[in-house]
Amino acid sequence: MDRPRKGLGFSLRLAVVALLVLVCCVAVYSCSKGKGQTGDTGVTSAQTEGPAPDFKLQDLKGGEVTLDQYRGKVVLLEFWATWCPPCRATVPELIALQKKYKDRDFAVLGISVDDQGENLHAELSDFSRKFHINYRILLGNQDVERDYRIWSIPRSFLIDKDGKIRDSYSGYVDSFESKVSAEIERLL
Repeated sequence: MDRPRKGLGFSLRLAVVALLVLVCCVAVYSCSKGKGQTGDTGVTSAQTEGPAPDFKLQDLKGGEVTLDQYRGKVVLLEFWATWCPPCRATVPELIALQKKYKDRDFAVLGISVDDQGENLHAELSDFSRKFHINYRILLGNQDVERDYRIWSIPRSFLIDKDGKIRDSYSGYVDSFESKVSAEIERLL
């Protein structure tokens, strides 16, 4: 009579744990937007160099914001969502960049790509207070996502004082603050 293998159950559990770890790592690296779409993993995209598309979006206080209002400043445009772990991990670095350069013609603009719902303003306001966000949060829409080719988040664009995209970053970037600081210094 064959006895069941003791190691098979352990191996199956180990395989399941390894698969879960892999899935979590992929989720932490980048949150995908939309069905069947994948984000690029490069730091700079030639497709995004050149003039930054203007937009008209609402901020959390109900004011209208355009990118043209920031002409003459270096802008870090961050597409993100509250449900995205890598986006959340980047928030402290964005706060630090805003604090470091706020008096030097620099601004961080966070464009939320959260699903538009009845409570979105309240949810984003609560999130902003909880994380002590010191930069402006805007409510994104399909037009701005299309114009900036947002297929995954977080996705950041560094825009110079003339309104031209000088660099872009996709997914979670290790040491984001220090990498972007060097570019900001060069553009200021």
